[in-house]
Amino acid sequence: MNESQAAVIRGKQRKPKIIHWQTYCDGHDGTTKMPEYLAKNYWWAYLSPVGVYFFDLPFVVNRILWGQYNKIANDVVKLLATQSDYSMAQISCAYGDIIPKTGTESNSNNIYLFDIAAIQLEQARKKIKANNTADIFNLFEANAESIPLANDSVDTSLLFFLLHELPEETRNNVFKETLRITKPGGRIIIADYSPITNSHWFHKMSFFRNIFEKIEPFLGNFWRADLNQEIANAAHSMSKCTTQKHESKYWHGYYRLMEFSVKSD
Repeated sequence: MNESQAAVIRGKQRKPKIIHWQTYCDGHDGTTKMPEYLAKNYWWAYLSPVGVYFFDLPFVVNRILWGQYNKIANDVVKLLATQSDYSMAQISCAYGDIIPKTGTESNSNNIYLFDIAAIQLEQARKKIKANNTADIFNLFEANAESIPLANDSVDTSLLFFLLHELPEETRNNVFKETLRITKPGGRIIIADYSPITNSHWFHKMSFFRNIFEKIEPFLGNFWRADLNQEIANAAHSMSKCTTQKHESKYWHGYYRLMEFSVKSD
């Protein structure tokens, strides 16, 4: 074996092994800008073409939320539609028909829809095109921790089952950005899991809690977080304040829909 052959062998031996989820991170495929927490924990659900196809099937989406998806999505749109001719930021894409519903039933005339994953935006684009609402939507790729919209640029911000998938620090950064872009006099609407209780069987039984917190590694923290206080803190940092105006509970309190008004502090 000559020196050049030995160098090649040494190079192969030193090459670090790439775990599958790392192929969705920065520097591996040269195109994505995924945070590590997203690629590591959710590549199979949001970044893999197979996962995107499977989890966006209507039956699967509804089963994931234990049969509550359609009711919650419909109530979100009804709540949005209490106003008209307003601008909205839909902070990250979501599976199911919530995106086309906001285009056709929310009374918004301008929706900024963004996501950090291009594959999610492409999936959303197909739905919007099928519903002939492309003129209402402005789609762009962005991280919810750094939204490329001006201060006080939208009347309404919608967070639909996003927050429980974020680490605590990221969640607080998303709150700050959401408050930054939402006008005083505007509103923030959140659909997500309710806080953990002593009554719901999925909360009481450690078997279920352990399974759900394994699949959703940040859900446990979200269950135990004081969302109202986190929003209030984020608002204060933006020289604003929030007041909770509405809350609906679903499936014995397992999920909830909340509306906050935003004002100058």
